[in-house]
Amino acid sequence: MTKPVVIVGAGITGLATAWFLRRDDPQCEVVVVDADTRAGGKIRTERFDGGTVELGPDAFIARVPEGVDLCKAVGLDDLVAPSAGKAFLWTRGQVRPLPDGLVLGLPTELTAVARSGILTPLGLARAGLDMVLPKTAANGDRSVGALVRARFGNQVHERLVDPLLGGIHAGDTDHLSVDATAPQLAAAARTHRSLLLGLRSSAPAPASSPNPAPVFLTPRAGLGTLVERLAEGLDLRLGTTVAGVEREGDEWRVGLATGETIDARAVVLTAPAYGTAGLIRPLAPDVARSLEAIDYASVALVVMAYGRNAVPRPLAGSGFLVPRRDGRLMTACSWASAKWPHWQHNDHVLLRVSAGKAGDVRAMQLDDDALVAHLHGELAEAMGFTAPPLTTRVARWPRSFPQYTVGHLDRVASIEAGLAAAAPGLLVAGAAYRGVGIPACIAQGAAAAAKLRQTG
Repeated sequence: MTKPVVIVGAGITGLATAWFLRRDDPQCEVVVVDADTRAGGKIRTERFDGGTVELGPDAFIARVPEGVDLCKAVGLDDLVAPSAGKAFLWTRGQVRPLPDGLVLGLPTELTAVARSGILTPLGLARAGLDMVLPKTAANGDRSVGALVRARFGNQVHERLVDPLLGGIHAGDTDHLSVDATAPQLAAAARTHRSLLLGLRSSAPAPASSPNPAPVFLTPRAGLGTLVERLAEGLDLRLGTTVAGVEREGDEWRVGLATGETIDARAVVLTAPAYGTAGLIRPLAPDVARSLEAIDYASVALVVMAYGRNAVPRPLAGSGFLVPRRDGRLMTACSWASAKWPHWQHNDHVLLRVSAGKAGDVRAMQLDDDALVAHLHGELAEAMGFTAPPLTTRVARWPRSFPQYTVGHLDRVASIEAGLAAAAPGLLVAGAAYRGVGIPACIAQGAAAAAKLRQTG
């Protein structure tokens, strides 16, 4: 009897790995183990204020095919695009529209940046020097901040690039790797003297363009339905901690905290890097140290329902970001019921407000009431809200956002090579390695499944 593949972690990567294994070989036995009592990892769809909301990611990038393709493969054809595409930035005392033509936060049209008022006249003049400065030397990986500051100055980095690109990772772009988090920017720096001109050809169409392609998509019934479809018929063992992984000849023995063991032909570890490190240390100590070098940020997300009369301005857009340099607790506010047509329920306005990032743990140190009160105070300052929220829901994500610091891709290559040499048949995959978004995690699950098929 063929032994199963054991997957540790029931987030989107682990579930996708299992789905691809079973799709290509219906006889393949797969066991998915997770210490959490629910599947989905950071995908968390819940009932709220008479409808459903997302307490983790609310969508996936549409232009990367893995998310769309997997949804359709499991029968989720009703995908919804945001109805409001214009985004804003709360800085310099106002909620200001983000200029058109940004690529990873970098401007490709300085006129649009000037109209936004996001930069001071001095910051705008410094940004224009990108077009006359000598080409930046390509000398290996560097931080996003180091590259952007050298080309455009501090204000473009701190008020545009860091809120946008840093927000994706809940990170500090003065430490994030340009090769790992912004390969498009890294390629433009290698091939063009001016980053502005080099990125201009890849600038997105303005949100006001007729029939723009959707940037994001999500299942109408919620991302939790994708988790449910992937988990159907799966041997899913939730609330179960993996205590250890041992090699038994050409196969594996996975020990559970309950004392049970599972004999497996292969193991895929999709848990956070710090959890994976503990399982791998007896097999490959050097790999475990590399895994422990991947740092994580903690984030809190608060969903708030406000009465419409408390909102003094129309929410004509998707929401706003908040630059780190402004010192706010809030990092972003999504105008959820304006952004998503299927979230428009009751006579309320729904907001999703994020707080917490690398180097800033204030949100995690506040209790729920204090966190809500602080964020409401900032919303009142930014947007003039006249009454507190009617209903709230707080979700906390401790150590959930891996930081792709300088040298990350080399670190990951070393981890993968070290495992291949020391523990063939044991793979790692997930947000800690080659992409944090849902499509990237699905792609890693597909790649892990393909590798296991190739090695038998």
